[in-house]
Amino acid sequence: MAKTTNHTPRMNAAHILDRVFFEEAYSHLALNEALQDSSLSEVDNRFVTEVVYGTIKRLNTLDYVLEQTMKQPFRKTDRRVKTILRMSAYQLLYMDRIPERAAINEGVELAKRWGRGGLKGFVNGVLRTVARQGLPDFKRISDPVQRIALETSHPEWLVRKWVQAYGEDVCRAMCETNLKRAYTTLRVNRLQTDRDTLQRDLQAEGIETSAGNLSPDSLIVTEGQAMHSASFAKGAFSFQDESSMLVTQALDVEAGLNVLDACAAPGGKTTYIAERMYDEGQVLANDIHPHKSMLIEQQVQRLGLESVTTRTEDATDLDDTFEAETFDRVLVDAPCSGLGVVRAKPDIKWQMNPEQIKELSALQLRILEAAAYVLKPGGTLVYSTCTLMPEENEEVVDAFLQKHYTSFAKDEVRSIFPQQYDSDGFFIAAMTKRGDKR
Repeated sequence: MAKTTNHTPRMNAAHILDRVFFEEAYSHLALNEALQDSSLSEVDNRFVTEVVYGTIKRLNTLDYVLEQTMKQPFRKTDRRVKTILRMSAYQLLYMDRIPERAAINEGVELAKRWGRGGLKGFVNGVLRTVARQGLPDFKRISDPVQRIALETSHPEWLVRKWVQAYGEDVCRAMCETNLKRAYTTLRVNRLQTDRDTLQRDLQAEGIETSAGNLSPDSLIVTEGQAMHSASFAKGAFSFQDESSMLVTQALDVEAGLNVLDACAAPGGKTTYIAERMYDEGQVLANDIHPHKSMLIEQQVQRLGLESVTTRTEDATDLDDTFEAETFDRVLVDAPCSGLGVVRAKPDIKWQMNPEQIKELSALQLRILEAAAYVLKPGGTLVYSTCTLMPEENEEVVDAFLQKHYTSFAKDEVRSIFPQQYDSDGFFIAAMTKRGDKR
């Protein structure tokens, strides 16, 4: 991406959104890259962040409003003008502290600066109409799926799936929670410190935290930037959502075990496994992508762990690589749609589709089969995803257990919804391989 030092905050936001909408860039990566590359103030960076994430989170609602406002179909609008209208409409409809005049005038100015000066009258007219009409009364929509989709800004196909699986009330609560700002959660490195000590150390650096809701190893950041702390540099904690921590806890590890993390990147669960084993034993972190294995190694080094080794391999081939019954514990944190983490990565809900989910569920089952082969009798196999799609969760586990009903017993199956603990949405299934431990 080109240097953005001369860009205004809104121009920065427009470039990021353009990449996300039309080049399939990941929002968090595009945002981080642009902000690191700019000379904006901290206040301006916060503004850019809110406009980017807010516009993405509210995308289909904004498009619906703009479609109702314009004489021509919104989908046919010029790419840059479409981005300007979306982000300006977000400011008008959802950012109370932005004056109406400023949002409209800055949208027109952005059109001029971004090579669309000939359409400034059009932009001005549409935005004035949006400001005058405001949000429509969605309660008039009789179809509950469409109503929830527009009120909470989620794709209709996804809302329909969740309503069918969990009912309207749970679906709405989940969608509403997805619109909130995600917490930053820290996992204490129990090999170096404890939660109370880390909390005091961070406070001394101006970083305020509170105890987590689910794990005794977690802290929630309430003020400050923990990434830049001395405690992070020396490996006293990692960034990890609490729901994700529960996955490792379900493995029930102890010192001296031989553990496989089959789909390990970016390494949060791998390193937590090692910490809970007191760094005694063997933890093999496998991932299909070499560059991601390098990221795991960097985290291992920062945390001072010695029991972790990395391997680059397709997880569906693990049963060809290792002998049967090699590992005491196996974790399959499977590649998935990620629809449990849309609060932190809102573009996921617009990029995913039902066909991709079908392909993912088939892949998940193949990985689970390979993982089962290399697990010792008496060992625990944990299957997890950061999604709440039954096709990727219960249906995968049920298909696996139907085939292996004589060799595996289901210990625990748990879905964690975002609205329950203000954490990521997760699915966790723990299974035991029948037979005596060797």
